Amino acid sequence: KETTAEAIIKKMLKNFDEKLSVGLRQKAEQAGRSIFEIVTMASLLEKEAASDQDRRLIADVFWRRLEVGWALESCATINYILGVPKARLSIDDTRIPSPYNTYLNAGLPLGPINNPSISSIKAALNPLENDYCCFLSTDQGEMIFSKTVEEHNRNKSIYLK
Repeated sequence: KETTAEAIIKKMLKNFDEKLSVGLRQKAEQAGRSIFEIVTMASLLEKEAASDQDRRLIADVFWRRLEVGWALESCATINYILGVPKARLSIDDTRIPSPYNTYLNAGLPLGPINNPSISSIKAALNPLENDYCCFLSTDQGEMIFSKTVEEHNRNKSIYLK
C-alpha cells in the first residue's frame, strides 16, 4: 500500500526489459522496426486473436498492409476508442474521428491500445507469411482468413449474420 507510483513504474519497466530479450530486440532491429512499433502492433494482435498461430497470421497481414498504405481496419482500435468492446461494429463506429481509428487512418495508431502479452510481441516479431489480405472472427471466436476482398465480403455475409 505504501508503494509509490514511481516504484511501480520502475518495477513494470524492469519486468518489460527482462521479458523483451536481447534476441527479440535484435529481431526488431533487423526488421527495421522500433520497440514502440512492435509493442503497438502486438497490442492490436492481443485483441484481434487468441491463438499464437492466428496472431502470427494477422501480424503478416497487418505488416503487409502497412507496407502498401492500406488501412489496418482493426476492430480492436475502434473498441479502444469506444471504451467498451462491441462484438459487431457499426459503420458509424468505424467513422469516429480519432488518431486511433485504423479504419480512417493508415498506419499504426499513435501507440499501444493495451499491455500486450509476450506471445503477442513474439507474433509481431515473427509473422507467419501467408497470402491473406483480410480476416474476421466468428461469434465462436474462430478466425476466417480471406485471400481477396471479394472472398472476405462473402465470408462476412456467411459468418457475420
